[in-house]
Amino acid sequence: MQIVHQKRPSHGTVIGRVWELADAISSRSGRRASRKEVIDAFVAEGGNVNTAATQYYEWRKHRAAAQGGDRTDAVVLQMARDGRLVLPLAVREALGLDETAKLMVRVENGELRITPQKFAFSRLQDLVKEQDKGRGSVVDELLAQRRSEAKR
Repeated sequence: MQIVHQKRPSHGTVIGRVWELADAISSRSGRRASRKEVIDAFVAEGGNVNTAATQYYEWRKHRAAAQGGDRTDAVVLQMARDGRLVLPLAVREALGLDETAKLMVRVENGELRITPQKFAFSRLQDLVKEQDKGRGSVVDELLAQRRSEAKR
């Protein structure tokens, strides 16, 4: 499966503005702009929060691909007595996590896998798109089935 990242949007477009803000914040701060910073800046200009969130995700993917991926060096974490782990700032930044982030955690072949929920959801959407055979809306199909069952 080939992963295709979105091309950079045109200057002067609504989605292009989100990317421009993300670039400007990153340049000004000397680090990658956080999701919250970009969304707040775009909404302050009258933009839609959902557009900002989606385009921030696309900007991050594009930026990561251009830089060879978001990677951090391996770090050793010490588990607290109560089982808590603290993710270092570099790890949180590489994953685009803020204080509201939800994480999916699973054990796979003896490894702890932590995935931001937003990425897991995006992967699920991509899988569904791959299975779409172009037969129309699955919601409309489900409603038609339910109505047919109700008539019987």
